Order: sequence, then structure tokens, then C-alpha cells
Amino acid sequence: MTASPPETDTAGQHQPDPAPLGPSWKINLLVIGGLIFVVLAYSLWQIGQLRRNFQNYAREHSRVVSSVIEQNTRTVRLAENALQQTIKTFLANTAKFIDYLDGVEAFSAAELQAFAGEAGLAAIRIERDGSNHNTISTGAALLPALPCDKAGLDYIPGKNLYVMTWTRPEKGCIMLGFSAQNIEELHQQLRMPALLKALSNMPGISYVKIDERGAEGSPPSGLVVEQRISAGDTVLRVGFDASQYSMRVRQIWRNVLIFSLVLACLGVFFSWLLYRYQSAYLQKITDFERKLAREREDAALGRATATITHEIRNPLNAISMGLQRIELEADELSPEHRELAASMRHAVKRTNTIVGDLLRYSRPMAARRDPVNLRELVDGILLLYKPQCQGKNITVSHHSTLDRPVPGDVELLGQLFENIIKNAVEAQPGGGYITVNSIVENNQAQLSIDNAMPRGSVGNLSQLLEPYFTTKTRGTGLGLPIASRIAQAHNGALTLATPDPDIFRAVITLPLT
Repeated sequence: MTASPPETDTAGQHQPDPAPLGPSWKINLLVIGGLIFVVLAYSLWQIGQLRRNFQNYAREHSRVVSSVIEQNTRTVRLAENALQQTIKTFLANTAKFIDYLDGVEAFSAAELQAFAGEAGLAAIRIERDGSNHNTISTGAALLPALPCDKAGLDYIPGKNLYVMTWTRPEKGCIMLGFSAQNIEELHQQLRMPALLKALSNMPGISYVKIDERGAEGSPPSGLVVEQRISAGDTVLRVGFDASQYSMRVRQIWRNVLIFSLVLACLGVFFSWLLYRYQSAYLQKITDFERKLAREREDAALGRATATITHEIRNPLNAISMGLQRIELEADELSPEHRELAASMRHAVKRTNTIVGDLLRYSRPMAARRDPVNLRELVDGILLLYKPQCQGKNITVSHHSTLDRPVPGDVELLGQLFENIIKNAVEAQPGGGYITVNSIVENNQAQLSIDNAMPRGSVGNLSQLLEPYFTTKTRGTGLGLPIASRIAQAHNGALTLATPDPDIFRAVITLPLT
């Protein structure tokens, strides 16, 4: 595998390779990516912490619910026992009081019914001698047929009735019927379904259920987290509302997404700015290195050219003076020899002009900064070339809106415009036009010189600014490169363009300050 030779410029010097773009903008992107990763990791930790807190909350509240149910069960049992004892005592005392009143004066049916209504009893039956023949009652249909010797308190579920049988001290018994409707309502309020319903209505709890161990309960639906506690043969299932937890998780993810997008956009934007800044800075360094290399090249070329032109001009001057003397003093020369001597003298003059152009191109441009009226300078050069333009049928026009002078070297600027106008005249041997427009734009003087150009006569405009490249038969290829160097010496520029296929345009831009 062979390595390709390095690129060289027109003078054979190595072009400086552009410095590699620094990694600052990449580091910036990595930092932004790291920040997004840190935010994501922190958010995941936050969500995990939130989940653990919610699980702890569910476990603690499940234990509280279990304790409440257990305590309520004990309370219900104590309350039922106390209630049974209260009913028993109440009915026994009532039976004793009825026995006392009946002993003083026997109850009639109407009096017994009235007493039952005042005492809140559903039925009363008094057996005075232990037989059904001497019995008085009210609401007897509710009372069962129980023997008097079976004393105590009974509950009849079908009639929802408490029945108290109290044996009289002498003979017979008193049977009282007490409605259990209110007592049953109280029991319903104290029993487990009512408690489970009340617990299910508490904030944050969706349901509380008690299932048999091994029974498969229905799975929770919606945003519900279920906690289970086993107790003997039963399983307590408590469903907690997870909507707040879910909403908080969504809020965290939404905040992470928004923050990450904003951070990513800012990171990409500032990385792009940094990249542009680095690219411009490196381009500036590259241009400076190229300019420095070209200046070194021009300095070396100038020293070599100065030496060569000095050695060539002396013999050329001697040859030119000798030929001129021969033409003046040699009377015996034939016309053919005189014509040959004149041709040789013109060839020497042309060679001397080429050497002079080469010396001017290679010499460093040191432009003065004197006020120069470009309108008058261009008009003077156009006036100088007016005879040639008239001879070649070339029309000339100059339109200027420049209202202030340009700081520069009048001799170098004159040479610049003369080279371009001369090039325009020589490019139109069969007639044409030269149009000069000078304006002020962005605090710069801009002069555009247009002339007619045969279609396809110039292939690559950039080559016209390279030294020694020419499309003319006898051109040196240094006119436009010298003009470009003069413009650069004034911190300006010379650009070439073809706005139409048959129009050649040279644009000179010079700063006004």
C-alpha cells in the first residue's frame, strides 16, 4: 500500500494541514448526557422511594385495620353479652313487678294490655295456678307454648322476639315477650359487615374484605394495591387507593421528560455554538498559517526573482542599447537587416516587460494610506485607454456614487485598475463595451467592471487569479494576480464572476476606513 503525496500549492510548498477540531463540543454533549443520566437515576431512586413508602403505608394501615377488626370483634362479643344480661335483668324485674301488682289486685285483660304498652312489651301471659285455665294474656299469639318450669330467657328468630319465663314464688309463671327489632338493628351496626363497610369508606381505602383461607378472591381492579393479612382460617384483604401514588409517579416522569428535553435542546444548541466557534477559530488559524506560508513563499520568490531579474536586465539593457545604436549608426544596413534589428529590439523590450511584471508580482506590497479619489482615478485610466477603445469600437461608461475618498496607494490602485481595464480591452478585439459601476455598500467601496466575453472562453474563473495562467496568445498571466495582490494589500478583495454566459465581471472591494 503506497501513501499518496501531500497536497501542494502553486509554488510547490506544502499546504498546512488544518488543525483537528478540538473535542470541547463533544465533551459538552457528554456532560449534558451525563446530567440527563443523573436526573434519570435520581428520578428512578425517587420513584423507588415513593413505592417503598407507599408499601410501608399499606402494611402499617393493614395492621391498624386488622387491629380495629380484632378489637371490634371482642367489643361486639362483650356488647352482646352485656345486652343479653341487660334484657334478662329488665324482663326479670318487670316480671317481679307484674307478680307484685297481680298479687295485690288481679289484672284484667284491658289493664294488662295497657301495662304492656307502657312497659314496651310485645306480649304478657300470666299463669296463676300453673294451668291454662287461670291465665290472662295480651299478645298471646306471639308467645310460644313453653312450660312454666323452664325459666330463663329465649330468643325466637322467626318472630324476632325475646321471651322471658319467670316462675312465680307460689304457683304459676309469668311469660314476657320483648320485641328484638331495635336490638337487632343495634346488632347489625356492631356486626362485621357494617364494620367492613365503614372501614371501606375511610379515605385512601378502596375495600376491606374477609375471605376464607384458600378461597380465591377477585383480583383488584383499577389503581388499587391489595394487602393481605392471614389470621387463623381467614384472610383479611385490604385494598388501598393507589391513584395518588400513580399520579405522583406520572408527575415525576413528566418532569423528567420535560427537563431532559430542555436540557438536551440547550446542550445541542450550545454544543452547536461551540462547534461553530471552534470551526471559525480553527479556520482563522488555518487561514493565518496559509497566509504566513504564502508570505514566506513570496519572500523567497521575491529574493530569487530580484536576483534573477537583476542578472537578466543588465544583458537585456545592453542588447537593447546595442541594437538601437546599430539602427542609428549603421547606414550600410539593408532594409531587411534593419527590420530584423527592430524585431529583436521589440522582443528584448517584451522580455524586459515580463521580467518587470515578475518583479512587481514577487515584491512585497507595501501600500500607503493616502486619500484616493477612485472616481477621478478610474476616469483618468479610461481616458488613457480611450484611443484604443475607439480603435476597437469599444464603448466605455462609468457610473459612480462614491462620495468620499478611499485610503490607499494611488500608484498601486492605478496599476490595479489599469491591469483590469487593459485586460478588458485586450479581451474584445472585435468590439464590445466596458461598464464601470462604483458604489458604497457596508462602509466599503465596491467597483464592478463588466465587459463582453465570448461564450465558453473561460472555463474556470479561479484559475485567472493564479500566476502565469492566461488565455491570451502573448499574455504573461500576471496582470490579474498582481491586481488581486494589490487589492489584498489594501485589505480588500478582487473577485471574478460571470453573471451571464457572455459577460465577464471583475469586482473590487476596498474598505473606506
